[in-house]
Amino acid sequence: MSGRAAYVCPRTECIQKALGKDSLARALHLKVKTPLVNEFIAWLAAGITEKIKSLIVMSAKANKLAAGYSAVQDALEKRRVEMLLFAHDISEGTRGKVTSSLTASLRQATVFTRDELGRLLNRELVGVIAIEDKGLADALWREAGRLKDLININE
Repeated sequence: MSGRAAYVCPRTECIQKALGKDSLARALHLKVKTPLVNEFIAWLAAGITEKIKSLIVMSAKANKLAAGYSAVQDALEKRRVEMLLFAHDISEGTRGKVTSSLTASLRQATVFTRDELGRLLNRELVGVIAIEDKGLADALWREAGRLKDLININE
């Protein structure tokens, strides 16, 4: 029947349990071909990654994003930052300079590479970005957390 759905938390162990031993068919009350766990997790991770990318681009279009060390430092000094996003391959020195003056409550996540962040923003390399809108920062934080839980990243 159309309209049937089942919620599964986006964590590897929850997905493994939901897709194992006819659990999905029982939850939906119909016969279904259960996808392979690894394929499903990869598909879900790709979807979450695309949502994170679109939120970053949306932040830039709304002029609620500071990209690069200097712009981020300026936004931090003016207390406009709701969340920081670091590239996986940013140097520890740069990360340390950015985080040295932060309050402990400022949310931080690590996503993508400098090249990937740069491509999203039509720039060459971007190691750090600051999100200046609370709603966009909340959405990004939620999606980054889902991705982290799904692929078991330890930051």
